[in-house]
Amino acid sequence: MKLDLITGGDSKYFDLINELCESVNKLDDKDIKISVLDGGLSLEQVNIFRSKKIDVIDPGWPDTKTEARAGNKKFLKVELAKANLDKLFPNAEYLFWVDADAWFQNSTALDIVRIVIKKNKLAIVSQASRLQSHHMSVKKIFGPLYLLKNILYKNASKAKLPSKISNKLVCRPTLNAGIFAIAKDAPHWERLRYWQKFLINNKRIRLFTTTQLALGIISYHEELAYEALPEICNYMGPYRWSTDLNLFIDYYAPYEAVSIIHMVAQDKMRDNKKHKITILDEKDNFIQKSLRYSENIN
Repeated sequence: MKLDLITGGDSKYFDLINELCESVNKLDDKDIKISVLDGGLSLEQVNIFRSKKIDVIDPGWPDTKTEARAGNKKFLKVELAKANLDKLFPNAEYLFWVDADAWFQNSTALDIVRIVIKKNKLAIVSQASRLQSHHMSVKKIFGPLYLLKNILYKNASKAKLPSKISNKLVCRPTLNAGIFAIAKDAPHWERLRYWQKFLINNKRIRLFTTTQLALGIISYHEELAYEALPEICNYMGPYRWSTDLNLFIDYYAPYEAVSIIHMVAQDKMRDNKKHKITILDEKDNFIQKSLRYSENIN
């Protein structure tokens, strides 16, 4: 099964995009085509990708109002383009989005994603897992009363969505929009576009959050089919390193090798590949480690 793997970003993300592409090419999967969405790359950077036979496409904006609302945050057009991948790549059969601050250690995620999307389901990682120290965000009001603050419900409430929708998002885990896959002919795309457009026009919520909220709505409210992938398919920490395998592994037993490292909220790491954080090895020793692909090439 051929996969069109798509990523993107601006000039600040060039090194990250390049490392992601290198990690994919190292898998030697002949059925993957890589494309990059241009959210503010320089001409030189675009030419570097094209010299590697990687297509670079300017996704444009949904409309002029959205472009004006984004201001100088040109990179947001890449985030918003996630809902239009089937239109931007009309010849693709299966579309796999991967954020630029992620990279592949092995091909396990590709194998699992292919199983799910051939059934016309959304393949995506839920942020509810054994890796969470707290399953839900709440704010104490007084006594035994707490205010629910899980991301989807909080954003739906902020957007003042109808109660029949927001109530469906109560206590629901976030489906992380950083890595997901859908078949081109799946019904999800039209509904994803519908809700993203609806949310874009709502100035109560940030543009950056609209795609993730739209994915939550079509999955939990409209009940379009999805399957939650294992955490190793979009691994956002806590991190553990195996000195024996020379790989990042799942934090808990049986310590399976992580397939996709996703550097969520690792701003210093994204800016500086030499930056290190404290993580555990397989023997529970504290070690200093960079999460960047270029620092962990085996």
